[in-house]
Amino acid sequence: MTGASKILVAYAVAIGLSSLICAPAGAQPSCLAPVAQCDGNVRQTDKRSVVSQLLPAPPNSATTRALLPGHWTFYGSNYVWVPPETRLREVQTAALVQGGYVWRNGSYVWVPTHYAKP
Repeated sequence: MTGASKILVAYAVAIGLSSLICAPAGAQPSCLAPVAQCDGNVRQTDKRSVVSQLLPAPPNSATTRALLPGHWTFYGSNYVWVPPETRLREVQTAALVQGGYVWRNGSYVWVPTHYAKP
C-alpha cells in the first residue's frame, strides 16, 4: 500500500467512525429538508419539520428614530459645519409621491411632490 492510499483508507475509517459516534443509538433521521422527506416523499413539504413558532408582530404605533450625521451647510455667504445629532429624532416613514397634474374641479391642478398620508 502506498502512502496516499493509506491516507485515503484512514480518512474513510475516520468518517465512518465519526458518523457512528455522532449519531446516538435509536436516533431519528433529521427532517429539515423540505424537498426530500425522511419517509421518502419527494417534492412535498413536510409542515411538521418547519419551526411553526412565529415571531410576534411589531406594534402598529412603532416610530422610526435616527441620528442625523454631521454635515456642511451654506449659511449666509459661508459654509458652516453642523455637528452630528446627539438625540434620536423621528423619521418620516410615509411614501414619497412624485408631483404631477391632477384633475380637480374641472381643470388640471399642479400637486407638488409630497409625502403620502399614513
